[in-house]
Amino acid sequence: MTVLRRTVVEEVMTTDVEAVGPDASVAEIVAALRRRGVRALPVVDGEYLLGVVSEADVLRLAEHDDAEQPVVHRRRRWRHREEIAPHTRARDLMTADVVAVAPETGVAEAARLMTAHRLGWLPVVDGPTGNLGGRPVRLCGVLGRTDLLRVFERPDDDLAREVRDQVLGRILLIDPGRVDVTVSGGVVTLGGRVPTHADAVVAVALTHRLEGVVDVVDHLTHDVDERTVDPKTL
Repeated sequence: MTVLRRTVVEEVMTTDVEAVGPDASVAEIVAALRRRGVRALPVVDGEYLLGVVSEADVLRLAEHDDAEQPVVHRRRRWRHREEIAPHTRARDLMTADVVAVAPETGVAEAARLMTAHRLGWLPVVDGPTGNLGGRPVRLCGVLGRTDLLRVFERPDDDLAREVRDQVLGRILLIDPGRVDVTVSGGVVTLGGRVPTHADAVVAVALTHRLEGVVDVVDHLTHDVDERTVDPKTL
């Protein structure tokens, strides 16, 4: 059975998670955001994720009024904020409509979710995933963009071995000895001669899809270009 390497979220996620409880004050939320240098925090009740509170959620409490509004209106609104801010808690500010992933989710899928929802990180939960819609689930960790970058830390020798053994030997059934595979800094160079033009195209495409590959340099040639062969001669 051919198995290409597939890193899952559990292998790269951060388990040392800074979180706040639903009754955390604005001051406590700000302190936690600054302490960890992050822009958002999970809101948890014990080990269960209730929502996410962000820097933007807190800043909305401190938005300045339109300078063109009458002074008396601005003063009235600032007094109102001063009255409610001390009583505002994480549960009042948080977003319960959270997008989350499971520990067994592939990092490629997680990256697509981050991009699609324009998120900098995702909670990792043990239970229903996707859009949680306010359902409390157990928090296992968080996955940030820097965590995803770990797939590019694969040793060059490991990448070269997967190209030879899996892509060439098991998928394309090509003698790996026919292809010169070199890897430097995640950039894979393929040289040598393969049976057909299609083999060369597929070899390059599959190599591009391997985890940790930064780029592929194609120096492959082929014995037969099936695009120019007259079927009548076969």
